[in-house]
Amino acid sequence: MDGILAGLNWLATEQYWFAFLTAVAMAAVAGIMPGISASLLMALAVPFIVFTIRDPVIGIVMLATITGVEEMLDVLPIVVLGHPGGGQVTFLEARPLAAKGQAAHVLGFIYMVSAMGGLIGAIALLLVIPVIKPFILQFSFAEIGAVGLFGVAIVGALSRGAMIKGIMSGAFGLLLSTIGLSVFTGEARYTFDFLHLREGLPLIATAIGLFALPEMFDLMMTRKAISTGSANLSTREVFRGARDALKYWRLIVRHSLLGVFLGAIPGVGSRVVSWLSYGIGVSLSKDRTLFGKGSYEGLIFSESVQSAKEGGQAIPTLALGVPGGQSWVFVLVAMIAYGVSPGPQILSQHGDIVTLIVVSLVLGNALLAMVGMLWSGQLAKLTRVPYPLLGAVIIPLTFLAAFQDTRHWSAIPIVLGFAILGLAMKQFKWPRPPLILGFILGGIIEENLLSAHSLYGTMGILSRPLTVALVVLAVVIAVFFARISASPEPDAAAQHKPADRRWRWTWQNLFPIFFVLVAGYFVWEGLGFRPKSASFPLLLGSAVIILAVAQIVKNGWEDGNGDVMDLGMLSAGVEGRGRSAAILFGLLCMFLVLATIIGLDYAAITLAALSPAALMVGKRPWAWGFLTGGIIAGAVVFVFDDLMHIIWPEPILWTWVQGALF
Repeated sequence: MDGILAGLNWLATEQYWFAFLTAVAMAAVAGIMPGISASLLMALAVPFIVFTIRDPVIGIVMLATITGVEEMLDVLPIVVLGHPGGGQVTFLEARPLAAKGQAAHVLGFIYMVSAMGGLIGAIALLLVIPVIKPFILQFSFAEIGAVGLFGVAIVGALSRGAMIKGIMSGAFGLLLSTIGLSVFTGEARYTFDFLHLREGLPLIATAIGLFALPEMFDLMMTRKAISTGSANLSTREVFRGARDALKYWRLIVRHSLLGVFLGAIPGVGSRVVSWLSYGIGVSLSKDRTLFGKGSYEGLIFSESVQSAKEGGQAIPTLALGVPGGQSWVFVLVAMIAYGVSPGPQILSQHGDIVTLIVVSLVLGNALLAMVGMLWSGQLAKLTRVPYPLLGAVIIPLTFLAAFQDTRHWSAIPIVLGFAILGLAMKQFKWPRPPLILGFILGGIIEENLLSAHSLYGTMGILSRPLTVALVVLAVVIAVFFARISASPEPDAAAQHKPADRRWRWTWQNLFPIFFVLVAGYFVWEGLGFRPKSASFPLLLGSAVIILAVAQIVKNGWEDGNGDVMDLGMLSAGVEGRGRSAAILFGLLCMFLVLATIIGLDYAAITLAALSPAALMVGKRPWAWGFLTGGIIAGAVVFVFDDLMHIIWPEPILWTWVQGALF
């Protein structure tokens, strides 16, 4: 009790409020700006805070506040700009709603959901720390690996009309995660002798390519705005959305508690929590047909866990000294630097720190939610801006953000390669969410399952009740969705189908053939690896081949284009789509050539300056290039150069010419 009172006493000091408001402002910037993650911000802030703030209470609480509220405003670029960023789950539901003119309503709805999730997560943190240790210790390697498999299976099975595609996409994502050094043998796998691939495919570049760029290209080819001119984008509509969120309080509480639970499991990862919550929420819903097309319940499944999980991730960090998430690693580093020992005794020995973290998480989420509600009505009006103008800013920023994550040229071809894959998956109706989730979870699953096998053996894993329960639950859910999709409601078209049951070739088979070829290469190369390095990719490659062949057979017997949990092509059927696609292709080729001649940063500025003139319609479209080019130039100078201290790579072609001539 004395520790709690000591923590509350800090609320009467100017020192706390200055540190708190500074932390919230830093988190707000990181949430709004694509490319600046909480981990990057924390890495920059830790040395500054530890060496300038002497009091451990203020220093630790300040860092916990940054990571605890950073994701509150990241919904702005998702809804307003159509930029998925790290919120691919929210993007699935938010973009269709924004396209219907409900951007302001969606923003208010999400802010209220997130604020309530943050409140529940903070309260759970205070209540659970004294009793959580025995439960967390039940989660060993086997259970964490099983949770990962459960997540991939459930999201893959959600493609109700095309479950083979969903599960195969998830397996393909797991297969791609094996690129890089094996965590057990140190053996290089599928790196083509490139040093920058030894750590695997970069997550941000892969996610941006698979999700962000295909949506940018698709929307730019429409040459329209995200929403119509009749959309209600007032601040009053934002608050109306917040009030509507309260009607779903039971769902919010349920998934906030789920977020606390998932966040408290070390090793699961923050990006995975939303997908697991979304998959579980959809599977428990009576009507699943609206999800992926603009569902407010889907937003709850995704967003309620985002703030709640921070309270969950703080639990193992403070109570066991095991960071619950990547950003909480830096909180743990600060605790050690200040001489504060984490452990079950922290509530009795450092109750003031725990109490102040709880209060700061509640206040920070509430403050940013209110700021978002007051300003989002105006920012939502950006959805009326023609997308060629927004895309002229977002696409160059996307390339620069991918580079700053890897600090290597390889990020650009990786982004473009996955952008082509993402566009093809959108066009041919293959779900991308299972692929990116499998890619995120692959390393976690492989490391934990192989570690569990080394410790317990096969029979030892199968004798662990929690592991078996998770695996059985995943199988039951997959079978359940398979039965649903196998017996659809009869309709008039189905009743008049011809009785011809011969298998026929279809161009839809080209896509699964591509997966067979890629997986075949992984299997062939994997045969030369050491057993522990080869087991995971060989198993996954074989699974992808089997599922792809099954899809080829299915395509020959029926349409093969059932509903998938993903966004379709918005530009389909739009007049002049082919011409717009050709212009975009030309602009990207120009960008790549200029990047090798004048440098990546100057090429991005040029791309931003020329895109409006090439794609916009109306009077003087070229004049907008001064605005978009100026925005990217400002971002390069003030954000990437001055703030992040990016060292841009030397222009490859220009360097080669100089070497040849001089």
